[in-house]
Amino acid sequence: MIEGLLKNAFGVPKGYKCVSADYEGGDVVFHLEVEDDQLACIECNSRNVIRKGSRKRRLQAVPIGLKSVYLVTQVPKCECKDCGAKFELPPFLPRHTSTTRSNLKNTRTRSAE
Repeated sequence: MIEGLLKNAFGVPKGYKCVSADYEGGDVVFHLEVEDDQLACIECNSRNVIRKGSRKRRLQAVPIGLKSVYLVTQVPKCECKDCGAKFELPPFLPRHTSTTRSNLKNTRTRSAE
């Protein structure tokens, strides 16, 4: 159930799993981990990759009611055993959407109908 909420409400892609959900100071915090099948070298696309530690990144998501929501995701540091490249797997970020005056105008006229 939590995976469906994360995917549909917050845009968390397949390949991330929720390891815990907590309340911290009145905020809802989901802790996410990258699944091993998502690890691939950014240089040669090889799957022969080993983890060399990780760091955490805290992303703010849309609120649930009056509660702030944060996604704390793991950013694995990796090394490719084939080409020797060292890299971090960047976390997912929501797609950028733009709003133009014509989009706003169309939305207003549809809601008035």
